[in-house]
Amino acid sequence: MKKFFVYFTLLIILITASFMISYQNGLYVWENPQQNMWITKGQLFDSTSEQAIKNTGILVENGKISCMGKTCKIPADVIQIDATGKSIVPGLIDLHGHFFSGKSRDNEQSLPAMIWDQFRFLPRVRRELIAAGITSYRSLGDVMPAIFTLKEELNKQNIAGPRLFVSGPIFTIKGGHPTQKKGIPNWVLESMTVQSDDPVYVKQQIATLAKEGIDGVKVVYQSHTNSEGVVTMPRISNETLQAITSAAREHGLWIAVHTGTPEETDKAIAAGITTIEHGIRHGNIIKAKTMQKIIDNNIVYVPTLGREPQGHLNIAALNQSGVMFGVGTDSPVEMNDGNSYRNELSRMVNAGISDVEALIAATRNGAIALGKSKELGTIEVGKFADILLIDGQPWQDITELKNVEMVILSGRIAMNKLTVL
Repeated sequence: MKKFFVYFTLLIILITASFMISYQNGLYVWENPQQNMWITKGQLFDSTSEQAIKNTGILVENGKISCMGKTCKIPADVIQIDATGKSIVPGLIDLHGHFFSGKSRDNEQSLPAMIWDQFRFLPRVRRELIAAGITSYRSLGDVMPAIFTLKEELNKQNIAGPRLFVSGPIFTIKGGHPTQKKGIPNWVLESMTVQSDDPVYVKQQIATLAKEGIDGVKVVYQSHTNSEGVVTMPRISNETLQAITSAAREHGLWIAVHTGTPEETDKAIAAGITTIEHGIRHGNIIKAKTMQKIIDNNIVYVPTLGREPQGHLNIAALNQSGVMFGVGTDSPVEMNDGNSYRNELSRMVNAGISDVEALIAATRNGAIALGKSKELGTIEVGKFADILLIDGQPWQDITELKNVEMVILSGRIAMNKLTVL
């Protein structure tokens, strides 16, 4: 009996040791420190305009772009990056994601492996986002408190991955979207939603969440009525919507709204939102007055065409009117080496946006939606050094974003296929 106990104890120790080694090896941490760098040559598309220019030098110091051009004084300790034959563009921004939905794309993964990967904050998803050139990612509804912990770990640089912006839970009503989704356990839905139509209560919740570190608020303002006139999916009242948006503005938060019909979208705009998620849905055609309201209020329209098969019907008209587009995948479901993001850009182009406008939507407009246009979205002095080196000219052919050769995030080489001196 004593021998059995000894062998059993050794087995447990061995399993635990293997477990910890696997955990450390698979965590996905940064391999390179933040470095000062001098990026020379290549073509520069800085996203401040629709034109690419010759790169005359980009100096990166302490994670930010400190100087650009031939007159920069180059310190001795910088690393040299030669971009000859490459294009230089800003890091990409995914405005609509649900981080912890990522592993549902892999049907071959076992349940224990799925649980283990979730526990480590999905290192494969973080790695794929970086490899795709996505340097900023907005979570619009995720399991709590895991999403807050993930953000903290990324901010502390304990693990590698894109810059994360979070809304925390989704504000909806009991029985509203996404509480009707099949296949999602109730405890998951409870942990990622605030289900209430009480204006006072939702304002209290936003105040609490603001202290916990949310960057913005996600609101569902969509209902559904069947052909017999029966409401099959309720939505929050306009009074509650107004309470949410006013509370969010008080705390300096962006407001992302999930709408459906043109009428719902009009009411959401009137409430003072920042972004429209999914857009006008289910084959409804947007009205000229709604487009003008979007423009007048500087709202960013995030169509998520991968989720909205009829969403393309409004894209050309929206674009011709001058509406600002952002890019969102409602993912990383089917992320797989950035395919969902690149596919979304291709869908936008096919629906009537030019390649260069799609690239600006993925960069400059994304930063505007986040309220971070002074820090992100373009390659300019004073901004974070989120920079991609691409083999191709994505402003002329958006599909060439698949050829990411180097990813720089806040002055750190996050992914590299090139030789660095």
